[in-house]
Parts: sequence; C-alpha cells; structure tokens
Amino acid sequence: MGRIFKKSAKMLILLLMSVIVVTVTAATYNYMLMEASPINVYSAMVVFENGTDASAAGTSIGTNGTYIKFTSMSGWPNVTRVYENASVIHNTDGSQSFPCQLTVDSFSGSIDSLYIRLFDNSDTYDSTVQVHGTSNSTSFTIAAGEVWRLEWRIRWAATATAGSTASATLSLRITGEGSGE
Repeated sequence: MGRIFKKSAKMLILLLMSVIVVTVTAATYNYMLMEASPINVYSAMVVFENGTDASAAGTSIGTNGTYIKFTSMSGWPNVTRVYENASVIHNTDGSQSFPCQLTVDSFSGSIDSLYIRLFDNSDTYDSTVQVHGTSNSTSFTIAAGEVWRLEWRIRWAATATAGSTASATLSLRITGEGSGE
C-alpha cells in the first residue's frame, strides 16, 4: 500500500510541476515598439456644402465639411418628393481627382422608394444609390475643383400615415491624400 501511495504522490507532483511549467511558459511574451510621430491633420480636400435646397431639406454641415445631416426631409403619401439640390460634394483640391464611393450603411422605415442621384460638375446625371433596396452603392471620380450635386427622391407608400418616419445613414469614401499634406 505504501508503494502505491509513493507512486501516486510522485505522479501527482510530476503532474503539478508540468502544469506550473506550462502556465509559466504561456505567460511569457515580448513587447515590441511601434511609433508614429507626428501624425498631422490638414484641411479636408473633399467636403459637403449646402445646395440650393439646403434650407428645405434641413441641411446641417459639420465644422470641417466632412459631416452632413438632413433634418427636414418629408413627403406626402403616394407622391415622390424631390430635393434637387439638398447638398453638393466639392473637391477643393486644385490639382488632384479623387475616386469616391457613396454607400448605404443603414436604412429603416417603410418608404416605397428612396434614391440619391449624383450629377457631375456639368450637371449631367452620373449614377444612383437606391437607399432602401439592393443597389446601395455607387462609385465615381470627382476631378480637381469640381462640385457634384446630390438629388434626393423620396416616395412614401400610399398607406403611410402622418407621423411615419424613416432614417438612413450613408458613408462617402474618398481615396487618396490630396495636396494638403
């Protein structure tokens, strides 16, 4: 009986030692340093600006022109409301074009249709983002100094009642650095 106890004790000690070794080994790591300094900021090269329908759409533009919010868009049931020029996208860089992508991030509400149509610097139709459906992204390139117009088209269902609401969040991705660095 003593022999079995000694073997069991040795085995238990060996097992405990291996657990301790594994635990200590797993807690061993190295730190490496990565540094970025300075990280500078400069003026945005592509910005949102008010369009001629900005007041009717409740357009509010952030301090740097990199954020925009519409708070007064509305419509009647079974009728398409058009905000022909709620806002514009302006490339303020004097020498560089920027590839852009306008994408729907989220949408909620029971609207029959909600579209954002883009018109280029010469006011020629370019593309459409279907905010409420499947064609929820468009890509375009805005040349140096150009101003592109955003047209919103909103159509509520015939059964929509007063007080119904919808909301949408979109992002504008601009590729490139510009000459402001």
